[in-house]
Amino acid sequence: MRRKLLMYAFVFVCLLSLFQYVNSKNIFDTYQEKMTKHIEREQVLKDSIQHLNKQLMDLKNQLETKQDLK
Repeated sequence: MRRKLLMYAFVFVCLLSLFQYVNSKNIFDTYQEKMTKHIEREQVLKDSIQHLNKQLMDLKNQLETKQDLK
């Protein structure tokens, strides 16, 4: 009787450990996907800021040129 109980406890602990491993792996994979998406989004936003800054400088130069002509 006692051996049977220990065997059931051992199997339960093994299944619980397996569940925790699979669950943590899924959480880690989801975290990695989210981080990858955020990094890509950050790069797109940085590129947009760079582009807007270039446009701003071009417009400033155009304005200065027009003011110099007056």
